[in-house]
Amino acid sequence: MDNSTNAYNTKLKNNINSSHEHALTPCYYEQQGSNNNSPIVFIHGSYASTSTWKKIVQQLALTHHCISIKLPGHCGMPDPDDFNAPNISTELDIIESVIAELTNQPIHLIGHSFGGVVALALALKGSVNITQLTLFEPVSTWVFKSVGDLDMTAQVNTFIQDYRESISNNEVYACGQVIDFWGGKGSFEPLPDFIKDGMKPLTNNNNRHWSLCENTHHHRSALNALTIPTKLICGSASNPIAQKIVQYLSHELSNAKQYSITGASHFLVTSHANQCIDIIND
Repeated sequence: MDNSTNAYNTKLKNNINSSHEHALTPCYYEQQGSNNNSPIVFIHGSYASTSTWKKIVQQLALTHHCISIKLPGHCGMPDPDDFNAPNISTELDIIESVIAELTNQPIHLIGHSFGGVVALALALKGSVNITQLTLFEPVSTWVFKSVGDLDMTAQVNTFIQDYRESISNNEVYACGQVIDFWGGKGSFEPLPDFIKDGMKPLTNNNNRHWSLCENTHHHRSALNALTIPTKLICGSASNPIAQKIVQYLSHELSNAKQYSITGASHFLVTSHANQCIDIIND
């Protein structure tokens, strides 16, 4: 990690720890429920926000302390300073600091899409006491290299190349390619204009997320050694690449259970919230 990234991470920790003292200081979380109840930490994905979890948190906050992380560059938070050399430690430092501030209890960690990438990275790092890990379609494309799936790696690389070409050409809705890739062709077009326009400024952050997925590498032995009880969920109508990631992780993680939600696709945590809650509570 370079000096600029270290300095940024120190600034993030200072911002989080002083969030209650200075109203203008970024606060990288929202929370609901009683602090006396068992904590669940939620991490949203790219082109998303804490509202991803609204339906789920409304129910689970009745019995749990729900903490929703705001990723850098999202939910009004400052952009990360590591675009030139993306490092997932930027996200991990935020989450570690939030958890340290809000609870001293073991947590249930839940992530969706890129949030699942971050959640798995935190679990593999081992710096937080995690009793359960729930991953809704984590886009951990790096797993294809870990298991030697050259075909899937090539498919992902082809998409990234086309996507980055669209960004370089300043296509207005390059973001739509990502939504259609994970959610299925035609997923982006029906969205309201205010949502589409809200996604456009997040394109550079999303591109950074793809870099993190490309550059991350964990040997299969690291996955095999992770003993945290893990639930891996995908939709029956999801991109085969997303389904394959879940299949590989379910096989490689030593204490994993795989679920499929019939008729759901990548945005299952909003479209099939009740089924997701049932799995979380299983």
